[in-house]
Amino acid sequence: MQAVISLLPEPYTSQVEQIWNALEDRFGLSYIRVTPFPHFTWQLGDAYHEEEVIPRLHEFTLRQKPFEVKTQGLNFFTSERPVLFIEVHKSPKLLDLYSAIWNLLLPFTIDPSPLYSPERWHPHITLALEDLSWEMMDKVTAHLQQEDLSWRFLLDNITIACQHADGKSQVEHIFRLGKGLTESFDCCLPLQKS
Repeated sequence: MQAVISLLPEPYTSQVEQIWNALEDRFGLSYIRVTPFPHFTWQLGDAYHEEEVIPRLHEFTLRQKPFEVKTQGLNFFTSERPVLFIEVHKSPKLLDLYSAIWNLLLPFTIDPSPLYSPERWHPHITLALEDLSWEMMDKVTAHLQQEDLSWRFLLDNITIACQHADGKSQVEHIFRLGKGLTESFDCCLPLQKS
């Protein structure tokens, strides 16, 4: 699996990691560690045709400027197991960037996830999933009520992350808004045929 995400800047990366630590210490919630970097997701698929995606994202991000993103507190998705997260405000600028990313990458995405389609995209910063149960939800949310989760930060990156066979994720390519591709790391994901 590969995803296009944005990494959080400091001090918010550290704040999310502190929340993850507290949730693990107090409630045993540790599944979130499979993706060990605080972020929100623009798009997700089985894989990208990187020979097409990397130059396009480079050119695209060269033309973008960093901009302010706001969060607006705690929320959750309802499913068999809840997903607890910090809500990212869908500002007009964020929606415009999302639409441009979706349209740019869709032709080069193998099996894009419908959860990140324009009809369903809900930007968020995940705090707990998979090992969080409905039975513990009230206690976990009560614990987090003391946290100020209404943030403002400068979004300056579009990043490709990959997931290994063991389920662990890592950053693969970082594109800085206004600068293009600035960092790459080897993920060794085999490209699946579509």
